[in-house]
Amino acid sequence: MSNTSPLVTKKALGFAGLAALGACAACCALPLLVAAGIGGGTLSALAGLIRPGADLLVAGGVGVSILAVMAFRARTRRAAACDVACAVEGTCGCGPVDQPSLLSTPSPRAGEPIVCTADLKDKPTVRGQLDGYRAAFAHLRRVEPFEGGVRWVFSSRPGLAAELTNLAGNEHQCCSFFKFDLQTVGDTIVWETRAGKEAARVLEEFARLPERLSQHAPGSEVEPIKEAIGGAGLTFAAEMSSSK
Repeated sequence: MSNTSPLVTKKALGFAGLAALGACAACCALPLLVAAGIGGGTLSALAGLIRPGADLLVAGGVGVSILAVMAFRARTRRAAACDVACAVEGTCGCGPVDQPSLLSTPSPRAGEPIVCTADLKDKPTVRGQLDGYRAAFAHLRRVEPFEGGVRWVFSSRPGLAAELTNLAGNEHQCCSFFKFDLQTVGDTIVWETRAGKEAARVLEEFARLPERLSQHAPGSEVEPIKEAIGGAGLTFAAEMSSSK
């Protein structure tokens, strides 16, 4: 359903009609004022310019001009609101916004276990993923929590879209209880991560990944991050199998 509102409202039409009526009345009154000797030479000169039917032309011109001004102002206000509301959501009644989707992973199944299947002993793979995040976060503009998820907004640069898509794809392979959506919005790349209520605490900890990586030097961050996200409720499949 479209949320568009008309550029010309009943209120605007009413104002234009009143203005046109006033212009028409003014044109008609000039000859009467001159005949009564009111206004002197200036009104006499104006009255001399008025021809039969000119009052209707003036009134019509005034009405059209007022409608044009009101329509322009309405369009400007709507465009300004659209710039804000459509920044991420896609549309706001002002038409579609060009937002190429980079990645959209499937939503978690009902009862999806809050388990990470990554092999943390595969240090080159783990190191590559964390280094990829660290490099990407150098372009992070802001973090925006929202109901049921978190949004990372990155400044776009050549190659970053592919890097983020690869990171999110890898993350979803081991943590399928998350849903990832990546898209370009203007000069930014927006990464959204969602999770069910049962994984809310894990999601909150995942949202802190930029902060966690900034707190620890490369090579020393795996254990602190693992401890923090494990404390939030994430279980590691490798540890489950080894404990049996």
